[in-house]
Amino acid sequence: MNLRQLEHVVALAEEGSFARAAQRVHLSQPALSRSIQSIEEELDMALFDRTTREVQITPAGETVVRRAKKVLFEARCLVRDVDLLRNHSIGSVSFGAGPYPAAMLLPAVLDTLAQRHPQLRIDARTDNWKNSLEALYSEELDFLIVDIRGAPTISEVNVIPLPRHRASWYAREGHPLARFASLDTHQLQAFPIISVPLPDPMRDGLRKWLRYAPGDELDFHLVCNDVNVLQEYARKTDALLLLTSHALSNPSRMTGLVPLSLPSRSALWLQFCIIHLAGRTLSPAAEQAIRAVQDAAAANQPSSN
Repeated sequence: MNLRQLEHVVALAEEGSFARAAQRVHLSQPALSRSIQSIEEELDMALFDRTTREVQITPAGETVVRRAKKVLFEARCLVRDVDLLRNHSIGSVSFGAGPYPAAMLLPAVLDTLAQRHPQLRIDARTDNWKNSLEALYSEELDFLIVDIRGAPTISEVNVIPLPRHRASWYAREGHPLARFASLDTHQLQAFPIISVPLPDPMRDGLRKWLRYAPGDELDFHLVCNDVNVLQEYARKTDALLLLTSHALSNPSRMTGLVPLSLPSRSALWLQFCIIHLAGRTLSPAAEQAIRAVQDAAAANQPSSN
């Protein structure tokens, strides 16, 4: 078998139709059928069950497709790295970040990369964690930065935890809660909560931290991917916004917002992580970008005690 045949197998598995798969790999249907038949004969096993309407992958086919995807990915990585070596270039990196890590870490990460690797081409995307995961699985992105509670617990990805940071609730100056020297978490329930889209485990943890009664849902007043938009909304309303200690690194962005006073026993911690596809070689550029993320997350790290 060869790489081209593996591409045919993967295309047929993903499309579920000889017609669509043939169009995708730029072959006629008979030519694609001959290619699939050839690899099945070589392996001495059926990879697909053919019916009059659709093509169903067999258990053996699922194993072959899973391995084929890794082989094809590594082949693309090899071509990429050889090209980089030939041109003495670090190349490019594409990575995604959830709204919170983007707001808290991304400026420092980009500054670091600009200083260390000024020729590096960067595609940094901010999106919710579901869309970002889809882009990672489709190999559009080299890695993601997300809340660790939203990281998938599957063998297909590697998870690199980052230092955790204490989170604080922020409200506008003059907010009714801002005059209290000490608050209890249940007092926050009386005011609208605004947030970025959260993975279900993080949303559930926040609901329990706010001491909602069992069965009561945490309904956000506003959900938005852009933390800057949320900050501006909080400045003009009685809404409450959760941010990490990284927000204080840029005081100008916090103008008009003040942290609420909650006892240390009620401390809420957020932890981000880096995830990338397991068993697949990271490019030199991706490795450098990950190092920059780790450095940014570790900078001015407060004690958790």
